[in-house]
Amino acid sequence: MKQKKFIASLAIASLVLAVVGYYPGVNSAQAVNSLTAAKALLSESAPGTAATTTISFTSGTSTDATGYFEVVMPAGFGDVLVGNVTCSTGAASAFNTETIRCTGVQAAGVKTITLANTTNPTATTSQVINIAHYDVAGNLAERVQVVVQIIDNVWMTARVDATLTFTVAGMNKDATVNGAVCTATTSATSTPFGTLIPTIPSTVCQELKVTTNSSAGFVVTVEQDTEMTSDGNDNINSFKDAADGAGLGVAEAWVSPSTVLDNDWTYGHMGLTSDDTTVVGMDYNGTKYAGLIGSSVMNVMTHDGPADGSTQDKGRVAVAYTAEINALQQAGDYENTLTYIATPTY
Repeated sequence: MKQKKFIASLAIASLVLAVVGYYPGVNSAQAVNSLTAAKALLSESAPGTAATTTISFTSGTSTDATGYFEVVMPAGFGDVLVGNVTCSTGAASAFNTETIRCTGVQAAGVKTITLANTTNPTATTSQVINIAHYDVAGNLAERVQVVVQIIDNVWMTARVDATLTFTVAGMNKDATVNGAVCTATTSATSTPFGTLIPTIPSTVCQELKVTTNSSAGFVVTVEQDTEMTSDGNDNINSFKDAADGAGLGVAEAWVSPSTVLDNDWTYGHMGLTSDDTTVVGMDYNGTKYAGLIGSSVMNVMTHDGPADGSTQDKGRVAVAYTAEINALQQAGDYENTLTYIATPTY
């Protein structure tokens, strides 16, 4: 009979340990209440990384001036510095590098203790944090254990392929581009001025569309292989009255060639404008024209992000080329080649 009683006593003791849990330095015979609603939240759970640990719980009793709440961090965590401890009530102090206290008069209720910039253990393990409440006499009044899990971060990846579609389309006669009226119908590959009549400007137009998912946007430039040149090697110079191979890099209002005898660069010129109101490096607004400089590129369309191929200034613009001659321009058939280049930045 005595043996049965002894076995029953062991069973009861094991049950108490399972419910209350072991806490260092506490007499197992002492009656201790539990702190409730306890939890610990790590701002970063990866091994070996600095994190902020926010501990919260509810106390059922008040605290005297010298009473305190104590948090004991596992040895695997880095040192807890008192300057990194914030107590919702009471003053923070460090008992040692693993134990911190919040001391002072505190009413019962919800408490929060924050430990900033504490390094997580280097192993992926669960870690037990002990929290205790001591009264003015140093007696343990309440306690609880919480567990945090140190675990590797999950590396999430995705890929989005780069896209770019650039198209050039013709425009109909009588359409307008930035205030200029198109005087001839064009195609994607042909911009025929037709027969130029002295003192009467002739304008041809094209539409440019860009669709891209480039993060930093794109630039569309245009360049010419040469100025418009005839079989007799005469040329229609670039706007405005520019010498051979020169042009106008800052857009200005259209003016007629100045007509100075023996200065053949004043006999006729060709310039361009764009209805892109935000084009980088060039202000075409107000029907302003620039003159292509030799075979150098000139911006006619820009945007600083993805483009849909249809929104004005962001995916679609129109450009116009105007040519005007006077009676001194040499007779002949003139031609050159324009090249558009769309350059996205990803």
